[in-house]
Amino acid sequence: MASPDLDNLLTQQLSRLGQLFALLEQETDALVKREVEQIEQLLKRKVALLDEIKMADVGISRHPALPALNDTPELVVLMDQCQGMLQQCQQRNQHNHEQAELVAGSLTRLQQVLQRTSHNSAMTYTGEGNTHVGQRLGKAIKA
Repeated sequence: MASPDLDNLLTQQLSRLGQLFALLEQETDALVKREVEQIEQLLKRKVALLDEIKMADVGISRHPALPALNDTPELVVLMDQCQGMLQQCQQRNQHNHEQAELVAGSLTRLQQVLQRTSHNSAMTYTGEGNTHVGQRLGKAIKA
């Protein structure tokens, strides 16, 4: 069985990276809209696609024609395109990570506000300064 051309492998990898970038853009939109179910679905798809990209990368790195890549201008262009798309994916993923942290922080603050307003008399503070609402206030005192 003949091994696939390096040209085809790089073209397929570029396509997978393009799919990943599109998925990351969808993830950004879902984070902004706080669509939890969609974020979970996108995360599963992202992990599966990253596994495909990793496996394809191993195949490319083991291809017998890889050492002669720099001798073929078309392959150099494809490799550069793959690396450029990978960099864009990494930047978008970092952006999404930062967005996820902002969303998590705002949800924590919202939860604390809701706790303060609904259980004001039972509210205490944790050692980290966060609010805690519980029914244990005074239950451990035996005097």
